[in-house]
Amino acid sequence: MTEEVGTTKVRDVVRAVVTERAPHELPLVEGLFRFDDEEAVRVLDGRGPRREPLGFGLAEATALVTAVVWLVLDQVARRALDAAADGLVERGRSGLRRVLRRSATAPPRTLPDLDRAQLSLVRTQILRHATERGIDADEATSLADAVVAHLATAELGADGASGSVDAGPADTDGEDNRPVSGADS
Repeated sequence: MTEEVGTTKVRDVVRAVVTERAPHELPLVEGLFRFDDEEAVRVLDGRGPRREPLGFGLAEATALVTAVVWLVLDQVARRALDAAADGLVERGRSGLRRVLRRSATAPPRTLPDLDRAQLSLVRTQILRHATERGIDADEATSLADAVVAHLATAELGADGASGSVDAGPADTDGEDNRPVSGADS
């Protein structure tokens, strides 16, 4: 099964938020992009190999914005994927093995469209994980707000052509506050 439940990739939101909130961590993000999402999560969660090729140890990773954001959003994507798989089971088991079979390299995880309650839950989880990892309360609040803002604007800007998130402010056409794309069709 492809690991897609939406068009917004977890790694794109991580990159956008880190660019905005902790640009000094961008080399780490780029290093993690060499891995698939499963391996990146293992490294950030401390379950990776003892000698991480990224050049940092677990002690240095505890307060990283990258770790907080990626780990929380990965859980959101996994829950959505589990819900989608449960729906497949309910509809029939005949082709389930074929559908759930993974390739050697799993595609990047994607996020579903989130409603207000789900965005609020993501915000709460970011706050909790950030403070648990030693990020001060004001910075944790700012980080949580940035993640929710990126998720909300990614959903508004998703036109099916691109699942990436623009790290900069969106241009609007002044009428309905939706981002203006260069190629309207």
